[in-house]
Amino acid sequence: MTKPKPDHFEATAALISNAIGTARVFGENPRITRLVASSIGRFAAELDNAPDAIAAGTQLISYALAQISEQDALFVPKLHASLEELGR
Repeated sequence: MTKPKPDHFEATAALISNAIGTARVFGENPRITRLVASSIGRFAAELDNAPDAIAAGTQLISYALAQISEQDALFVPKLHASLEELGR
């Protein structure tokens, strides 16, 4: 029995939501920021390496940035900057 493949977009939304929620209470945590940014980068790389990939990694990074509103970016500025850097 094989394990179902995770939905990278759903996982990305959950990671960002949790990072923002935590930052609103405790401030931005550098460890969480690095974990979320590296996970999203890994997801994007996995999507780009898929045989049927058509810029799916780039779409994931754009999706991740869209999950962070201007107001939320004030709580997670380093995460937002990291995702912008991944998108370049």
